[in-house]
Amino acid sequence: MFKYGFIMAGGQGKRLRPLTAAIPKPLLPVGDKPIIQLIIEHMKDFGIVDIFVSVNYKKEIVKSFLRDGSRYGVNITYIEELERTGTAGSLALLPDDFNDKIIVSNGDLICDVDYSVINDLLREYDLVLTGIERKVPVDFGVLKMNGSPELVDWEEKPKLKYIINGGIYGISQKVITYIRENIPKHQYIDMPSLWRMMKDNGMKLAVHVHNGSWHDVGRMEDYMALTGNGEDSS
Repeated sequence: MFKYGFIMAGGQGKRLRPLTAAIPKPLLPVGDKPIIQLIIEHMKDFGIVDIFVSVNYKKEIVKSFLRDGSRYGVNITYIEELERTGTAGSLALLPDDFNDKIIVSNGDLICDVDYSVINDLLREYDLVLTGIERKVPVDFGVLKMNGSPELVDWEEKPKLKYIINGGIYGISQKVITYIRENIPKHQYIDMPSLWRMMKDNGMKLAVHVHNGSWHDVGRMEDYMALTGNGEDSS
């Protein structure tokens, strides 16, 4: 099972202004707890007590609130970004002696994903993404053809199904080593760029489709819905 967790808490949360003008996004409350505390508690439920937290925007507020993590029963080590480095770029800032697999979560997510499933997939794969199923309604009739003018099917106002990136990743020790050896510290590298690098280098990538609760709190309408001030669309 995972021994280590990593929470991305350095974003500016521009889509949540004016709330994030004063409070960093991971500290926005949901109920009586901030988002990042809910993530920490979920990690601890799976026995993860050593947690790295990457910070940048209003980092002193985040550090002052979380401190060393002991109040939550965990040990927190801060990864300080000189500037925004992206998820993969932040992983390049892990201590030089770190040599293990790790579960990584965006700092604006509330999700009850089973980390043990991701851990099991890492026995066969090098990088595991969490996928979330979403259905997008189309307000028109959709016509299907077979490459000619012939009409094959007509579906009225369908809902198209997609698997979206859920922002939670299982990262193998092999990938950590690759990042350390190939990504300069403080260089911006996001996860879409990393997975392409992994694929080009013959690594095995997988998606765990999570069917439970998942809330991305990165947009004002999502946050308002989650806190009871709007209609929940998730």
